[in-house]
Amino acid sequence: MAYIAKLRKDELKLIAEEIGLAVTESMKKREIRRLIEESEVFPNDNEAVKDAIDQVLVEKKNQKSDQDGQIELKRLKLERIKVELQLAQFKANGNNTEISFDHGRKNETEESMDSLIKSVRTLTIKVPSKPEDWGFFFTSLERAYSTKKLPEKFKAEILLNWLGGRASNILTYVTENDLNNYDEIKPIVLREFEPTAEAVLENLRNASKENETHVQFASRLTTSFEYYLKLRGVTDFETLKQLMVSDKLFQTLQGEGTTWEILFVMKLGILVAYY
Repeated sequence: MAYIAKLRKDELKLIAEEIGLAVTESMKKREIRRLIEESEVFPNDNEAVKDAIDQVLVEKKNQKSDQDGQIELKRLKLERIKVELQLAQFKANGNNTEISFDHGRKNETEESMDSLIKSVRTLTIKVPSKPEDWGFFFTSLERAYSTKKLPEKFKAEILLNWLGGRASNILTYVTENDLNNYDEIKPIVLREFEPTAEAVLENLRNASKENETHVQFASRLTTSFEYYLKLRGVTDFETLKQLMVSDKLFQTLQGEGTTWEILFVMKLGILVAYY
């Protein structure tokens, strides 16, 4: 893996932390590189190191867009606060005391929002760099929402804040009324980033235990399988049987059948619901 030598010290540090290695601030670039190369992960799980490198480079590439997204989110937040303040002024009908109180309450709300974001972040996996991980991300995010008993009105704002620069594309599809509606924001995010059902199935078939316990690996497999079933519209045992038969048949035809044979079988209605 010669290209690891081309990485900067800060990038090597992030990669080392990503694969579970302890790095101190006093360590030099060559020391961090040697730490990675002499780790158990480097020779035994080359794919994990490569994924860590790819993720670090993607994060670096998106750093500027993340900053732009944060600026846009702050602007939207200020606009929302301005509207709320104007409404408070209207209701107060010139009562300066009530307006001052309301403004102080807005500052408390901002502090409370920062605390909520931090508490949810500790219970959720990182924003995915690979399309097939978005299902697992939302599962962990919604579990964190439930654990923290998060009010519905904060869910969309926390999600957009977390997405950072990636939210800039999403905001073009969202109306002002839907900015605080998590149920409207989530499908837009999935349309933008989620993989096809075929990609999820292929990832499930090729899944291997990475830098995780067997329990964590089993949980990841379960979440991926449930996400695949959701994408395929499986709702009961009968549709599950149909899907399993269709997957196996389609896999067999891809390896043995010609194009016209695949199309013929699909016309029989066996595969049409899923492919």
